[in-house]
Amino acid sequence: MFNKCYMVTCLVFLLAGTSYADTQPLKIVGSQGGSLSFKNYEEKYGGWNDVQYQAATDRFSIYSLPTKLAGSEDGVVANSDIGLVSGDKKYVIIQRTNAGEVVDGEGNEIISSQAYCDMVLLETGCVKNVGSVQQCDGAWLNNKWKSAEGGVFEFSKGGISPKQLISDVVGVSENESRASTLRDSIFMGVPSYMACYQPEKNISEYNDIAFYFAQGGEHLLAMQIYNRLLAVVAARVPLKLNVADSLWALGKHDEAKPYYAEYRDAMRKKGIASKIPKRVEERLN
Repeated sequence: MFNKCYMVTCLVFLLAGTSYADTQPLKIVGSQGGSLSFKNYEEKYGGWNDVQYQAATDRFSIYSLPTKLAGSEDGVVANSDIGLVSGDKKYVIIQRTNAGEVVDGEGNEIISSQAYCDMVLLETGCVKNVGSVQQCDGAWLNNKWKSAEGGVFEFSKGGISPKQLISDVVGVSENESRASTLRDSIFMGVPSYMACYQPEKNISEYNDIAFYFAQGGEHLLAMQIYNRLLAVVAARVPLKLNVADSLWALGKHDEAKPYYAEYRDAMRKKGIASKIPKRVEERLN
């Protein structure tokens, strides 16, 4: 189901720009074989609610973020078309709409939507925001997107790096607000964001982002990042504790205990057992 909210808490944006009549599943293939599949068209909200990226060695959902408890967040639909692919078949324009039902002052449910314009690198599945939905009104010029307003979007210069994300939220004192701000920035989903900024080059930053998610109760999002980091730096000692804490918070105690044990043993080996948090031993016993 799509989210329901009250008018005072929802930002209403009337959908503008290109409209798409074809509601059948759509597949767009890039020059290197990477593809986007659009499925499950929502007539009510005017877009596909299932967008999947697939390449030879990778596959993931786009615009799908887990909630604090389980499953994926509803409320995002997407639109695109073969005609929105760049001439070199490296990029494609997508209209993303956060759609839902709002309740007006008289108790009536009405559809509300806030729309944006995104660009996807078909080689990796990396999504970057071009701007408001008006930016989707444009054309490709020498494999660069030029909006009808005259602006030119260069993919390599767009997006918000992990370092910048940390800088943007470090001053936010309230844990849930900080996590919510990060969630809004990683609207494309963790796999797509990490396709833009490789974890190997941003280990510390990703660890901090995941930790901030965990502090705000977003442990499923945190685990998506931690799991990618484990594949890169499994021996990182603080990572073991962070993973254990998020697994424990999710009720996966049996999965958490080995990480607590590895963390404890590593700290003892370093000769700093006194710095081990009390909860580690308590949860292992």
